[in-house]
Amino acid sequence: MPLRLPTIAFLFLLQSCGGSSGPDWQPVVADPDDDVVACSTGLESSCPPPTFSVDADHIYKNGERFDVKGVVYVPGEPGYLPWELEVMATLPAAVVDRINSDLAGIKALGANTVRLWGAPAYTYEAVRLLGGLNILQTIWLDGNVSDFQDPAFKSRSKTYVRYVIDRLYAAYPDNDPPVVAFLVGNELSESGILSTNRAHPGITSFTGNYFAAENINASEAFIAEMADYLRTYEWQTYGRTSLISYANEIRTIDLIDTAFLDFRSQNAYSYAVPFYRAGTAPGSSSGTLFQGWIEELKAMHPGMPLLITETGLSVSPNANRLGPPNYGYGGSTESEQATGILQNISDIDSASMAIAGVTVHEYLDAWWKFGLADSLSQDPNDIEEWFGIVRLVPDSAGYATEPRPAYDRLQSTWESAP
Repeated sequence: MPLRLPTIAFLFLLQSCGGSSGPDWQPVVADPDDDVVACSTGLESSCPPPTFSVDADHIYKNGERFDVKGVVYVPGEPGYLPWELEVMATLPAAVVDRINSDLAGIKALGANTVRLWGAPAYTYEAVRLLGGLNILQTIWLDGNVSDFQDPAFKSRSKTYVRYVIDRLYAAYPDNDPPVVAFLVGNELSESGILSTNRAHPGITSFTGNYFAAENINASEAFIAEMADYLRTYEWQTYGRTSLISYANEIRTIDLIDTAFLDFRSQNAYSYAVPFYRAGTAPGSSSGTLFQGWIEELKAMHPGMPLLITETGLSVSPNANRLGPPNYGYGGSTESEQATGILQNISDIDSASMAIAGVTVHEYLDAWWKFGLADSLSQDPNDIEEWFGIVRLVPDSAGYATEPRPAYDRLQSTWESAP
């Protein structure tokens, strides 16, 4: 999620939900005569090929180049918390209407991908019924624990992996959800990484059914183990294998390297580069530090795709306004938000090496960041609540949405793209 600079207390998305354990999970009991079981055990030679694949630079869908044009979306409505909605069997009508309206707005934007977190089951059904959107699914693992190798934590994490996969596949009876990739983890904390590595200096490799890596640290081995478990479970249960990555961030780029996964993912914000990597070389085309950082990231592993899984700007009113070219953590005007996001996308598109695409953070303002009471109003001092390219507006029927200039300008850009 967006980087809070050190003067602001950092809060990860869903930090309070205990999402790594998830609700009680019931295993899928497959019919031994079912085609999925036959395929997953190698008894059929006609197993479906993966929908999405990669080469050194790009992601492909059914063999055709697929440039990700994505938007982060957390389903929600003032008065509800995302981690509570995630586990509700029956959603309130207002939330159902919000999900339908928001997904339609994302599709109309010209996006081809929605990045989801702990979404309620109905979200996947709504994506299927709407059509035209693919899913970049985040598996939220608690990045603030002190030991990622703790057996109990790993067990809870695997339970949640199963839960998310089962919930997603339940919306697709054909066992063919349009999953661009699973992101097995997002921005594990620096403190958690360092403490895990100190506690387990002897863990320097991982070998699983599908992923193997040497000369890694214990935190990287945890990511590899979760990825391997995800692929094994998805294949054995549904006869499918999806691409898998991990969303890293600027503060931990020197601590976590996931070149053993299918492609690399990075959450990248223009305001963070001069703060955390002031020595970054200017971009080759635009001369911005943001483009220089993107090029530096790709150059670390030029033989595998790099996807920018988050970028965006907050229009929070009570933060210092810094303006272009790097803008700031909050304080942007709505016009600057639009210009800055479009500049970031242009920087990605014109980088010296090909980038697999971008996901804009985020579709809807996140009023809920600090709990239920907080969700009922938008705090002018909370930078995290103002990243939306669409704003929430109270009206007589509850809450409506209005596009910010960033929505309209992004729509014009994406609709005109080939």
